[in-house]
Amino acid sequence: MGRERELDRIVAVMTGRAAPGLVVTGSAGIGKSRLLAEARSRAEVGGVAVNWVFATPGGIPLLPFAHLLPPQGGELTRTLTGAAARIAGSGALVIDDAHLLDPASDALARHLVAGASVPVILAVRGEAAGWWRDLARIALEGLTERDTAELLSAALGGQVESALPAHLLRLSGGNPLLLRELVEAATLTEVNGVWRLLQPIFEDANLPSAIAARLDRLPPAVRAAAELVALAEPVGAELLERLITPDVIAELESERLLTTVPDRRRHLVALVHPLYGEALRATLPPLRARDHRRRLAGAVEAAGARRRRDRVRIAVWRVDAGVAADPALLRGAAREASEALDHELAGRLLQAAVDADGSFESRLALVRELPYLSESARAIELAREIEADAPDDASRARVLTARARVHLIRGEVGEARDTLASAARTTADPRARLRLEIGRASQALATGHIGESVELADRILERHSADPEVLAALAVTQVRALACAGRTRDAIALAQGALDGLDSPRAELIRMALLQALALDGRIADAIELGRSALDAAATGTAATWRAYWAHDLGQVLLLSGRPATARRWLREALAVMPIHGIVASPQMWGLDALSEAESVLGDAYRAARAMERLRAALPGGYAAPRRSGSVWARYADGDLTAAVDLALTQGAELERVGSLLMASWVLHDAARLGAAATVADDLRRLASSCQSTLQGLMARNAAALAERDAVALDDVSREAEAGGCVLWAAEAAATASLIHQSEGRPGSAMASSARLKELSAGCEGARTPGLSSPPALLTRREYEVAGFASRGLSDREIAERLHLSVRTVHSHLYRVYRKLNIEHRSQLPGTLAP
Repeated sequence: MGRERELDRIVAVMTGRAAPGLVVTGSAGIGKSRLLAEARSRAEVGGVAVNWVFATPGGIPLLPFAHLLPPQGGELTRTLTGAAARIAGSGALVIDDAHLLDPASDALARHLVAGASVPVILAVRGEAAGWWRDLARIALEGLTERDTAELLSAALGGQVESALPAHLLRLSGGNPLLLRELVEAATLTEVNGVWRLLQPIFEDANLPSAIAARLDRLPPAVRAAAELVALAEPVGAELLERLITPDVIAELESERLLTTVPDRRRHLVALVHPLYGEALRATLPPLRARDHRRRLAGAVEAAGARRRRDRVRIAVWRVDAGVAADPALLRGAAREASEALDHELAGRLLQAAVDADGSFESRLALVRELPYLSESARAIELAREIEADAPDDASRARVLTARARVHLIRGEVGEARDTLASAARTTADPRARLRLEIGRASQALATGHIGESVELADRILERHSADPEVLAALAVTQVRALACAGRTRDAIALAQGALDGLDSPRAELIRMALLQALALDGRIADAIELGRSALDAAATGTAATWRAYWAHDLGQVLLLSGRPATARRWLREALAVMPIHGIVASPQMWGLDALSEAESVLGDAYRAARAMERLRAALPGGYAAPRRSGSVWARYADGDLTAAVDLALTQGAELERVGSLLMASWVLHDAARLGAAATVADDLRRLASSCQSTLQGLMARNAAALAERDAVALDDVSREAEAGGCVLWAAEAAATASLIHQSEGRPGSAMASSARLKELSAGCEGARTPGLSSPPALLTRREYEVAGFASRGLSDREIAERLHLSVRTVHSHLYRVYRKLNIEHRSQLPGTLAP
């Protein structure tokens, strides 16, 4: 992996197609021997013999060449001359670990290279510092992140979580041997088709021997100091100086265990290699770990806990050390953890707070967190218990609001609405009532009732448009609601206004909503850039959850842009990684529908159907799925084009009824792409006229051009779609335009559209849609369905049963298909129908 260029060069030397002397350098474990072995295999397939010499320490003269030496002994010069002559006639020569050659073997190797009588390739550890320094050289570098990802995917036999290659590359330093040890030590788990690392790699029993040996020889005080750093890294140098004596710090540095971490304001230090931290944390005795955490918490607290996340670190250290902590500190830390999507940690801290004081505030905070831990029944029970302890009406409203959210998560839509209504009746506090109004708007979006959500939010904004706190609270949900309603410009403006000066995890959620609004407005490139930059910024650990959310939204934008394979990869990861329990308007409703569309467009009907089954199982009663294209394309992938179109028409009407005008346009546009443009063109034009989205306007123009068979308009749509970032739509429009130009006697225009199609198709990642092939523009929808089933090997009787037709009708459809496509037999259909 990642060595093709080097491999080709070595094979060229072995087979005599390049200069005969070459040295391959690199550190231990970098893959020199493996690379040379692969080159030998390829050379021997081509008929070239390759001899192999292993140099070893010990210095016995000519021992590495013993199997190649002539049988007679004698004077050394004569032996070397005879050996050189014999080796020269037996093919290429590889000398592995050439830096270990004894003097006589070294002389023989040098003689062979100087004589150029045989191709010689030497593998040398480190730099080429011997006599071979003047030879042509290949310096093997560590694996890149892309190489690591490909290697892991090949080794595991499937997709890997995108953060995993970077994590293992950081630990291995790109060394393939160490990477292999890490993978063998790790417990990797496949979750919904994506391989993940769900627990630390190392335990005491599986440390790499080199790491274990180095740590074992450290003096006790130095090891204890290294353990402190491992628990807190990166850690401020000032804090370390409070906890560790100067002489121990000096020993840590003399052992070369510490390194500085770049930071603009502080002097931070960490262990020199992340493997040391992994190993020390894995082998840390429990009692010593408690003592370290207690000391760290005390030191950071004494320093004022001024840094971001200090409160969380102190709380975690105190809880893990079994030391009493201030419940207010625990609640504040839990809030930060929850906002960072680390719900497991938040729940642990809140349970500690409840155990410490059992207060109303601690229990209410736990109610809010329990659904994220799959404990919604306990949350309902606890909410009812503390409702009686509420000190005033405003506090009782807070309890009811939290309980309403839990009901919504459980799919109990009626109970959720009734609980919020009850809360509104019980409080006159203005801020409490405002929070309830925002909650109702959020609840309406969560259940898919877009129009109701937008109407509620508009009323709030009329009164509080200048309140930054209200803007931020509304933007988390209303940016998406406005975008789905077709008010994309309003959605973008709300997001940008709320983000102005906002610095909290809530800002991340608003930026995700902004990504969707940008895409639905037609600014695909801006949306993709926002998503990719966010993914690049998110690392491992708890940030993996943020990556999942970003991957979820980015995957949908990439699908819209016409890159189904890349979209599928991000959507699969998102659905495997993100915590789906305890999320109002669970991303499953968006992600599984989008994944079904991606699988369908890529021709995998089975996986498309599986995604829709998962969606149906996850969709609570009373919820209206906000995205409907996946189910339509799943029907298409199964070969039932008529059912796909009928479903699109039905779902378009349902989406319009709940106020989701843009999403209604989207699914009706799918119907147009599947052959029903004449049926939906007027509705798409009407919907676009009342909305702000450029993308919606493009959908309407595309449907109108398809309905009117206007090739010139389709060429314009193709160019506009490409400029907007919708490559698949652009390719489909060009394909249909080409056929219409040809049928109407404009061969020059047909050729131009066809050339455009060829150029655009290269970026569609193997997408298979009716619009990408010529036949759909020639065939009726029923003819295309019958031809599709026939191309997949179904008999006429099987097709008739599938489509509820008579066998004679199937015969008639196939006869017309053959005439229109100028073919003679059904065996020619697969190649003709392929995009």
